Amino acid sequence: MCVAIRAFSLWSRRLGGVALVLAMQLANADADAPPTVTELRQAERASGGVLSRVQLPDSLYALPGAGAGAGAGADADAQAPLRAHYRLTVKLAAAPQRLALFVPGLKAHARIHFNGHLLDDSLADPLAPLPRSIARIRLIDIPIEFVRQGDNLLEVDAAGRTLLSLSPITLGPRAALLPRYNMRVLAMVIGPAFVAAVIASLALCVLLLWARRHDALYGYFGLGAMGLALHNAWSLLPSPPLPEVHNIVWWTTLYTFFVTMLVTFCLRFAGWRWRRFELLLAALVLAAAPLLYTAEAGDALAQAHAVWLLGLVGVAAVGLAAVVRYAWTQRNVNGALLLLTAGLSVAFGARDRAVHQLGEDNNPVYLVPYAGLFFAMLVAWMLIDRFVAASRAVELLNRDLEQRVSAKSTELVGAVEAMRAAKEVAEQANRAKTSFLAAASHDLRQPVHALGLYMATLVDAELNPAQLELVQRMKASLGSLDTLFNALLDISRMDAGAVTPRLRAFAPAPLLHRLAEEFAAPAAERGLRLSVRMAPAPPGLHAFSDPVLVEQIVRNLLGNAVKYTRSGGVLLSCRLRSLRGLGGAASSCYWLIEVWDSGPGIHRVDQERVFEEFYQVGNPERDRLAGLGLGLSIVRRLAQLLGHRLALFSRPGRGSRFLLELPCTTEPLPRQLSDGRQDELTGRVVAVIDDDPDVRQGMQLLLERWGCRVLAGADAAEVMRQLEGVTSPLQAIVADYRLRGGQTGVEAINTLRTDCSKAVPALLVSGESSPEQLAQMKASGFACMSKPVRPARLRSWLVDAAGLKA
Repeated sequence: MCVAIRAFSLWSRRLGGVALVLAMQLANADADAPPTVTELRQAERASGGVLSRVQLPDSLYALPGAGAGAGAGADADAQAPLRAHYRLTVKLAAAPQRLALFVPGLKAHARIHFNGHLLDDSLADPLAPLPRSIARIRLIDIPIEFVRQGDNLLEVDAAGRTLLSLSPITLGPRAALLPRYNMRVLAMVIGPAFVAAVIASLALCVLLLWARRHDALYGYFGLGAMGLALHNAWSLLPSPPLPEVHNIVWWTTLYTFFVTMLVTFCLRFAGWRWRRFELLLAALVLAAAPLLYTAEAGDALAQAHAVWLLGLVGVAAVGLAAVVRYAWTQRNVNGALLLLTAGLSVAFGARDRAVHQLGEDNNPVYLVPYAGLFFAMLVAWMLIDRFVAASRAVELLNRDLEQRVSAKSTELVGAVEAMRAAKEVAEQANRAKTSFLAAASHDLRQPVHALGLYMATLVDAELNPAQLELVQRMKASLGSLDTLFNALLDISRMDAGAVTPRLRAFAPAPLLHRLAEEFAAPAAERGLRLSVRMAPAPPGLHAFSDPVLVEQIVRNLLGNAVKYTRSGGVLLSCRLRSLRGLGGAASSCYWLIEVWDSGPGIHRVDQERVFEEFYQVGNPERDRLAGLGLGLSIVRRLAQLLGHRLALFSRPGRGSRFLLELPCTTEPLPRQLSDGRQDELTGRVVAVIDDDPDVRQGMQLLLERWGCRVLAGADAAEVMRQLEGVTSPLQAIVADYRLRGGQTGVEAINTLRTDCSKAVPALLVSGESSPEQLAQMKASGFACMSKPVRPARLRSWLVDAAGLKA
C-alpha cells in the first residue's frame, strides 16, 4: 500500500511538472507572438426581425415556458430554436496572409462565413445540445484566398434551443493565435481533466485505506472526493451523457452528493458530531432528483436549480467553518495548510463569482476546481499520513513484541508443529506478564512497606501538634495506597485459596461504629448524612464469623455508598432477625447488616454485573477516581467464602440497599489484650530477615521502639551470627518471602528454627501477588502478611506470638 502511494505521488509530481512546463512554453510563445491580432467586440445582430448593435460577448435566452424548461408533454422537435445573425467588419491594411479566427466561447450551433465563403458549419441540428468543453473553444483557419485588403465581412449564423452566446472574436495570424488557443484549452480542459484524474486517484487510495481501517472518516472523504472527480469529468465531456433535462437533474444530484459527503467529512474531522445535521445532508442527496424533476414538471427547473446550488453553497460554508475552526485550534503546520487552503477556496470562489457576474467572458476559466485539488491533496496527505503513522506504530509494536517473544522463546526454535510453537509462545508471554506484574507489585510494595514502618515510628515519637497532624495526614495517604494494593491483592489471594476464614464470636456493634467513624469525615465532605442504627439485642448474643473479613465487606459497601451518592445520605443499620419454624415459633436468629444510600440506583440489568471484576456502572472511560471496580467483586467472593447471604435491592433514581446476614452465637467473646499484655514485647528477641536495607532498618526501628531486641540481617546466616552473642532465646521471626540468592523466607525460617527451636513463631511478609506464590506461602504453614504491613497488625501478631512462646 505504501509503495503504491509513493509511486502515485511521484507520478503526480512528474505530470504536474510537465503541465507546468507546457503552460510556461505556451505563455512564452504568446509573449513572443507579433502584435498583429485584432479583437472584434462590436457586432450587428439580427434576431426576431430586430436589428441592433451589440457588444460581445452577447447572449440570448429563450422565454419562460419554452425550450428545456417546458413541460414533459411538450414536443421538443416542434419547438422553434433561438436564432441570431451576427455581422462583424474588420479592415486589414496589410497584404493578404494566412489568418485564423479564435473564438474562446461559442455556445451555439453556428455557420461562419468570411467574405461570403463558408469557414465552418455546425448548424445542421439547431435543437441538439449545445457544444461543451473543448467544442466551445474554436480556432478556425481562413484560406488566404478568402482574405482581401481593406474591409472584410465576418458573418455568424447562431442557433440554440434555449440559449445561444457568442464571445469576442480574435482575427490574426495562426501562429499568433495558436498559443492563445492552447492556453485556453489547457486551462479549461486539460487542467480540469488533470485535476479530476488526480482527485480520483487520491480518492481511490483513501477508499482502499477505508476498506482496511474501517474508519468512517476515510469513507466520507473517499466517496466525496470520488464524486468531485466524477463531477469534474462529467462537466468536461464534449457532449452530455444524458438528455438535457436528465443531464441537469443528475449532474446536480452528483454535485449534491459530493458536497454533502465532504461537508460531513469536515464536520467529523473537526470533531463536530451533529447527528441531525448529517441526517439532513443525507436527506438532501435523496431528495435532489425528485425535487428537481418536480420543478421541471412545473416549468421552474432553472429557478429551482439556481436555488438548490445556492443552498449547497451554504452547506459548504458550514464545512468550511468547521475546517477553519479545527485548523485554528490546532495551531500547527497542518492547521496552517488547512487555513491556507480555505483562504484559497474562498478567494477562488469570489473570483469565479465576480467573473460570472461581470459577464465579460461567456466561457471563463474557473479556479474553484483547482482549489478542490489543493484541498483533496492536503486532506488525502493528512489521512494517508495518519494511516502510515498508525501502521508504523503497529509495525514497531509488532516488531518489539516479536523481539520480546523471540528472546523469551529461544528454546522453542526448531519446534516441529507451528501451532504448538505458537501456543508455547503465547503461554510463555503470559507467564512473563504474570512474573512482571508480580515483580512490579513486589518492588512497589517494598518502599511503601518501609515508609509505613518509619511512619509508625514517627507516630510514637515526641512531636508538636503541627508535626503530629502532618504525620497523621501522611499516615492517612499511606493507608489509601495500602487499600489500593490490598484490593488487587485480595483477588489474587482468593484465586490462590490463601484466604482462610477465622470464625469466632464477636460483637457487631463496635465494629460498625468504628466503620461509621471512619467514613464520617468523607461523607461530611460530600455533604451527606451518615447515620447508624443499632437495634437492641439480648445480652450474650453475638455474631459468629470472621470479624476481619466482615469488616472488609462492610467497609467496601460503605465506601461505594459514600462515593456514588451525590445528595441525601447513607444509613448503616444492624438488627437481629428471627427465622420461623413450621409452627411459627422462632427456631434461630441471625444478624442483618444493611447499607442504604440515596444514590442514583442500579438498573436491573446491571445488578448482577456490578459484582463482576472491573465492571463499573457509568464509568466507560475507566476514571480511576471512581476506583478499580473490584470492591463489590471482593464483597461477593468474601461473602461466599464465609457462607453468608449477600443481596442487593435497587431502583434507578431511588437508591440502593445491600444486606449481609451473619449467624448468631452465644459463645463468649475472646479475651481482649490488655495494656499489660502489650508490655510483654519488652525484651523479646525478634529476628528480622529482609534483603532490603530500608525495610530492614524501618522494621528494626519500629520493633526497638516497642521494646524488642532485634536481630536484623539480609539472610539467616547473618542473623545466626548475631544470635551467638545473645543469651536469651529467639522468640519470633519476621522474614521477607523473596530474598536474594534465590533463597525464600520459608527456607530462612526453617534454618533458624532448626538451629534454635522449632517452636519459634514465624511470620512471612511479602509483596507477592501471583496466585502461585501466594499458594506456596500458604502451604508453608506460617502466618502471612502482605506488604505494606500495618504496624497495628504486626504488633498484634507479636503479642500473640509472645503469648504462644511463653
